[in-house]
Amino acid sequence: MSQTTAIPEAPPATRTPWPTLIVLAFAVFATVTVEMIPAGLLPAMSAEFGVSAAQVGLLVSLWSATIIVTSLPVVRLAARVDRRTFIVAALAVMAIANVITALAPSFEVALGVRVVAAVAHGAFWSIVMVYATSLVDPRVSGRTVAVVSAGASGATVLGIPLGTLVGQVADWRLVFGGLAAVLAAVAVVIHRRLPRRPGTRPAPRGERRRDQSFRPVLAAAIACLFTAAASFTLFTYIAPYLTDVAGLPAAWISPILFGFGAAGIAGLVIAALTADRWPVTSLVAMSALFAVALGTLGIAFQSTVAVVAAILAWGLAIGGLPAMLQSRLLGVASPELRATASALMVVFFNAGIALGATLGGVLETGVGLVAAAFTAAGLAALATGAVVASRLLAGR
Repeated sequence: MSQTTAIPEAPPATRTPWPTLIVLAFAVFATVTVEMIPAGLLPAMSAEFGVSAAQVGLLVSLWSATIIVTSLPVVRLAARVDRRTFIVAALAVMAIANVITALAPSFEVALGVRVVAAVAHGAFWSIVMVYATSLVDPRVSGRTVAVVSAGASGATVLGIPLGTLVGQVADWRLVFGGLAAVLAAVAVVIHRRLPRRPGTRPAPRGERRRDQSFRPVLAAAIACLFTAAASFTLFTYIAPYLTDVAGLPAAWISPILFGFGAAGIAGLVIAALTADRWPVTSLVAMSALFAVALGTLGIAFQSTVAVVAAILAWGLAIGGLPAMLQSRLLGVASPELRATASALMVVFFNAGIALGATLGGVLETGVGLVAAAFTAAGLAALATGAVVASRLLAGR
């Protein structure tokens, strides 16, 4: 008997299984904190290892590159594995990698184990939303994705600042050790308390392309690429934009970024409330708001009110869009293509981050950040077009 038929599984819940989704959100919280925490610990790690800040930055940039390269192959290789087991294994690998990072005698060792952790992180993100939505009624899959995605917002608002603080007042190695303990604890809870879900047979390449859902999935993934690229084209250089272009005092940067993050949480709430009832309309509206906000930063940079309002609207939109796009990908994908679709979002979104940060740097040193704002708005408009194309290709 195959593994798929041998695994007992509970039927999808008719009510939202809040404890289960909160556990998965906490897993997301831990993994995103692990991903981004080197940025907050950069000075301490640079000093201890005796390397430049740019070299320590590789702990973040190489992470994204690894995810882009490995996520799809790993998901296809492990397609038949029970999804709960897959998630637990990914978290366990990340926990072990963080223990080694905490004990690393050299920068080279830390960099090597970060690559291993990145492979596990990409695998985790490729499956966690597929697993979460398999536990609920399909009619609330959008809300489910938004709830689990809240863990990423929590990492930005709490996990990364807290880890940075611990690294400053104590030791950066303690941060990685603590994160390893958190990852291990979450893995144990998921293994002991959450239900199994069988994997699926990976479709051959030719069969996958003949799948009627492949083209709308690809269009939605391209929307993810343009959305991430649009946001990071300007966000990477938001501080100089605010001070040098908009002419705001440097003291305003922190409050404005706090407002950006708070607006993002509101956007995630909107996604949870609208993604199931109006899946396409809400996504198109949020994507259009995203483009308008970025365009406003290029047009009305001399107006403080317009700049602040546009940044809040941008935060609202980018807070909700990833969950909405993930829900859209899973909604249009066939059952055989869902894991691949989720992995595509991980790959395309990370590629968009890299593209946006690179493009922003080229524009910042060349024609300036006003041009970067207009370029970001154009990319956001292309994302909106890709969402509409996905709707037309899917017929729903």
